[in-house]
Formats: sequence, structure tokens, C-alpha cells
Amino acid sequence: MNNTSENRLSVTMMDSVILMLVIIAEIVICGRAGLNLEIPLFLTWFIIWAFVKIRGLDWRTVEGFLLDGVRAGFQSVMIVGAVGLLIGTWILGGTIPTMIYYGLKIISPKIFLPATLILCSILSTMTGTSYGSAASAGLACMGIGLSMGFPPGLIAGAVISGALFGDKMSPFSDTTNLAPTMAGGTLFGHIRSMCYTTLPGWLICMVIYAVAGTRYSTEGYDPSTVVEYMDGLAANFSLGIACLIPIILVIVLLMLKVPALPTILCGAIVGGITAMLTQGASWVECFNVMKSGFSIDSGVFLVDKLLNRGGISSMYNIMMIMTFAMGMGNALDKMGVLGNLIGGLIKKINSVVKLVGITMLVSYISGAIGCTMSMSHVVTGKVMAPVYREKGVDPHVLSRTMEDSGTLGGCLMPWHTNAVYFTGTLGVLYSEYLPWVLLSYIVPILSLVAAATGFAIWYVDPDTGDRISKEQAPINQKK
Repeated sequence: MNNTSENRLSVTMMDSVILMLVIIAEIVICGRAGLNLEIPLFLTWFIIWAFVKIRGLDWRTVEGFLLDGVRAGFQSVMIVGAVGLLIGTWILGGTIPTMIYYGLKIISPKIFLPATLILCSILSTMTGTSYGSAASAGLACMGIGLSMGFPPGLIAGAVISGALFGDKMSPFSDTTNLAPTMAGGTLFGHIRSMCYTTLPGWLICMVIYAVAGTRYSTEGYDPSTVVEYMDGLAANFSLGIACLIPIILVIVLLMLKVPALPTILCGAIVGGITAMLTQGASWVECFNVMKSGFSIDSGVFLVDKLLNRGGISSMYNIMMIMTFAMGMGNALDKMGVLGNLIGGLIKKINSVVKLVGITMLVSYISGAIGCTMSMSHVVTGKVMAPVYREKGVDPHVLSRTMEDSGTLGGCLMPWHTNAVYFTGTLGVLYSEYLPWVLLSYIVPILSLVAAATGFAIWYVDPDTGDRISKEQAPINQKK
């Protein structure tokens, strides 16, 4: 199986359509039956094996594709496991309870949702990771919002929108660096280009969350519930500034560009040390919490509901889903299934609107099949960069469109690693947060509006890469 990632199999368009329909049908049927995704996704490996045998293809090569996909994305799986450790020790050490307690003291229900969006946006922009933002500030905001009577899906929507904003705009983010690389642009040119769609979209989200927050803060807010929750936290934890050391350390490490996996593991370990120093926990208790999560029976419903979580065992399902999905996605890509499905679309491009629209479609399809933001950007960049160059459209329009759809679209697909991570970390159902991830809907719409109006669309000479006028661009030449 040497160099399997370099080999490709000849799969016809009809074969590609049949294989994808069978895989989609299997996942949908199992999903409608209420089954978790890990088994249906693992069984897609069997479907691929059966397809390979029926078509007389080389199974060892395809098996290599499957395992290559797992190896390429295994870092993300380990990060999810590390987050399980971190959540457990941060609850035991009083880090999350302290953030929730003082958040309830400071934040008014009327501004809670906009404040959540701002906090998660700032943190993810500073650190370059949506996962870290959701697991720290996002988890605390979930606790604050639920005690105020906000629906969990609405809170999670604001958290995810804020987290993805930073993941999209931060120069420290892997997707922000990957997109212009695949499109043929520059990092800061890419960030400037995204400002034309992402910043207006973020402001629209802010307004909608503010309106929704006003409604829920007046209809569902019960001060006695907040007081009971705060009293329950104070009675069961030693709260104070010292408890916040782990989250301060994690933010500093991420800003120093220390990789996410060792940063989160460091945060988990320091959380355990903090638990021993501030809560009187033993080292054995810290290790048990890392494995099985935190457990408490305080008699206060919200305290027990929000804090009985964490541990690597709580992340096993998520880790399995990510593993099987990434293997499946890589195999389908390397077999040429994805290329067959989207190749015909490219021939229909004769305007900027179609160019951007088809780019978004390719990004969504590749993200749905590959189950990661990186796969979406890599495939879309490979497929569309030559088209943009041929049509004379600036590569920063391509990289922006890739992020508007590929980075923001993952949480809209229940099997995607982003959706799986957010549901597991925030403790919400996919169906609960789906209507409220506003940034993932608004920004792609603004991207299409920009294409239709010509706003923030730039053109370059296909040969030199120099800026040219709209009229000179090949895509606008009448044939």
C-alpha cells in the first residue's frame, strides 16, 4: 500500500451517482430510525468495499484511501478527546462554575445573546480556533443563558456563530491560511476580501440576536432561578480568580501559536492542579474526572444538568463519528467520485453569479463528503482555482467564497465534524441549534448578493495576475 494517496481509480459518473445514493440512503434511513451516526458511517466503509468488489477495483488501494483519511484528520479526533479531559477538570477545579457565576452577576438578560456573540467572536479571533472558543467561553455562556431561561439552541447558535467568525477571520486560524493558499491568493488579501461579506453578516446577526434576546429576556426570565443557580454554585465550589488560571493559560498559549492539542491538554492538566489547590480534590479524583467526567448531585436542577459532563468517555461517540467520516470522505475523493459529481457544473459557468454559486455548491458538496473544513477548502481550491484564473476573477473572491460556504457550512451538516463537535461540547441537539446559526445563513447570501451586484468583485489578467477592469475580464466577454 505504498503511496496509496498518489493513486486514483477510474470510476464512472454512473458509478459515482449510484455509490453516493446508496451511502446517502443508508445514512438517512439510520438517522430517521434515531440511531447515532457512528455505526451508519462505519458501515459506509462496507458499502465502499462492496462497490469496489462488484466493480472489480483494487480493494487494497481503496483501503489505503480510507486509512489515509483517518491518519490525515486524526489530530482533530485527539483534540476532541482532549476537550473531554479539559471540560471535566475545569468543572472540578471551579473554572467553569466561576465563569458562569460572575457572568450571571455581570451580564443582563437583555444583552446576553449579543454579549455571547461578541465574547466568542473575540476569543476565537484572538486564538484562531472555534473549537477552543466553544469549549471555554461557549460552555460558560450555555450555563449562563440556560439559567436565564433562553432556549439551548438559541444560545448555541450565538456561540457557534461567534466561534466560526473568528475561525474565519483570524490570521491564526488554519482555515484562514489554507483557503488563500489553495486559491492562489495572500493571507491578508484574503482577510480584507472577507470583510465585505463577513462583517455585514456579523452585524446583522448581532441585531437579530438582540431582538431575540429582548423577547426571551422579558418572557422567560425568572430572577429566582438565577439566584438559586448562583447559590448552588457558591455552595458546591470555591469560586474566585484563582479558578480562572487554566482559561487564562489556554488563551495565552493559543495566542502564542502553540498547537491546539498540547494547549488543550495543558489546560486540562492545569485544571486538575487548580482543582487540587482550590477545591481540595485528590490527584486520583482528577484522573477519574478526566476519564468519566464530573458528577454532582447538588439538589439544584440547573447545577446538576449543566455540570454533570466532561471526560474523554463522553467524547467517544464523537471521536468515532469523526474517524469514520474522514476515512469515507477521503476514499470518495481519491476514487474520483467527487470530481465526477461536480465536473459537469463547471461547464455551465458564464457569469460571476454562476461562478460564485457553483463554487459554493462545490464547497458544500466536498464538505459534506469530506466532513471537514480542510477537505472542503482543499477540494474546492483544486477544482475552482484554474477556473477563476481562466475567467479572470481575483483569487481572493474564490478564497472568500470558500470560507463563506466551506468554513460556515460544516455545522449545517449533522455528520460533519464541526456539527458533531459543537453538539457534543455544548450539550445541545443538532435540530435545536440549526435554526439559530445565523452567520452560516446570512454570509453566503451576502456572498451571492455581492456576485450579483458586482460589489467587492475584482478581476485579474489570466496571464499576469495584474488587476484589470470588469470589461476586460474573460468571464464578461460576449462570445
